[in-house]
Amino acid sequence: MLVTAAENLKEHGIKNTPQRQAILAYLMTSHEHPSIEMIYEHVRQSGFSVSLATVYNTLELLQANKLITEVAPDNDGHMRYDYLDKPHYHVICVSCNKIVDVFDDSFKQLEKKAAVETGYQIYNSQYEVYGLCPACQAKQQAAHE
Repeated sequence: MLVTAAENLKEHGIKNTPQRQAILAYLMTSHEHPSIEMIYEHVRQSGFSVSLATVYNTLELLQANKLITEVAPDNDGHMRYDYLDKPHYHVICVSCNKIVDVFDDSFKQLEKKAAVETGYQIYNSQYEVYGLCPACQAKQQAAHE
């Protein structure tokens, strides 16, 4: 069952405003892992009046409620964001910063192991794998030919 942004906000006890709904809806449907600037531009182009401060504050609120997470920064150092619908991890290119979602929750077993070994009450974890994407590998190989 697909949950809408409005339902998601309500379920988490977050006041539903058009701006919050637009920001969350974009993150729920985007596969780009957008930066705050991309989110801001998208929401404005969608016809909503929103300030950059509102986007920042909304992202902090959504993150505090575990609806979204920060992902590795882009080449300009801007953090990127991802909707937390299904457990997954990210494979990130060290050259172009492309991010690919891998929907395999076996990494979650590490949380259980960490809890047992340390006695910590684990709330969340983030797993990222870094490497060179196929496009950057091809560029690198072409440059050496």
